Amino acid sequence: MHGVPQFISEGPFPILVAFLTGVVFFRSQGTYWLARLVTTGVIIGSTNSKNLFIQRTHRWLEGASVQHGVDMVDRWGLIVIPLSFLTIGIQTIIHAGAGVVKLNWLLYTLTAIPGYLAWAFLYATVTLSIIKTGEAAILGKTWAILATLAVLVITVLFTIRRYKAAKIHATQIEN
Repeated sequence: MHGVPQFISEGPFPILVAFLTGVVFFRSQGTYWLARLVTTGVIIGSTNSKNLFIQRTHRWLEGASVQHGVDMVDRWGLIVIPLSFLTIGIQTIIHAGAGVVKLNWLLYTLTAIPGYLAWAFLYATVTLSIIKTGEAAILGKTWAILATLAVLVITVLFTIRRYKAAKIHATQIEN
């Protein structure tokens, strides 16, 4: 498929999993270390800073989402770290929360390894499925076109349902 690196579309599955494990490792470690190192320096030194990046980072670190991550790590313990890789939307705040509470790096990393592998395996599976289905749809395979349309319809219906539920919830809060 045009634009997709060959090692992804045609390479051995274990290589793709290893590559994605590295990607998620660096992403989560970056979040952890940013929160851990910057917490002390930014919280102390950013009170009077004129630097816009430092001000934004300060607000993010003291904001509700990072505090939610800290609370989750405190409440659920280390199990929340590998499980976070199976979620959408809270992964970053949990890893930032682990950094904010200055969780021991080795303990954090060892706890995250099963999550790295699970995330990489899932993304490799989904990525290869999407690429192969996309190739088949482009070649005019009926099953691939129908599968793509079904996924699009389900996504639209799910989005509409979530939007309506959020709207109803917002109305209930107002009343």
